Amino acid sequence: MDDGLIIRAEIGELARVSEWTKAFGQRFALRESTLFAIQLCVEEALSNIVRYAFAPGKTLPRPPREVRLSVQEIGDAIDLMIEDEGMAFDPLKAEPPARPTTIEDAATGGWGIHLMRHFARTLAYERRNGVNRLTLRFDR
Repeated sequence: MDDGLIIRAEIGELARVSEWTKAFGQRFALRESTLFAIQLCVEEALSNIVRYAFAPGKTLPRPPREVRLSVQEIGDAIDLMIEDEGMAFDPLKAEPPARPTTIEDAATGGWGIHLMRHFARTLAYERRNGVNRLTLRFDR
């Protein structure tokens, strides 16, 4: 079964994404911990897309700037695919942030990709025909 959602590349779309993930979580009878992991990862990915993929002043596609989400059940796993036509960025090549040694050194932000690596079983990235495609696999 394949199920998808197309949203605008805007933070305000997170509410729609949350409802969408809850709906397929029920349909696939996902554990609460799996649904939490999926929601966290899609929110982090969407946040990064909004902030960086469509940054002002860059040569990018004309509006509407959309993000396509799809989910598919594959055996004992759930694959979540996130596609956008923003600037190319391979999150698999991003270095994890340095661990702070003191509370004063701890910065907010910068941990999203690290969290996705932690909560997803696997991450895959490809750029094809001007489209970024991030696929995250989760245990059911």
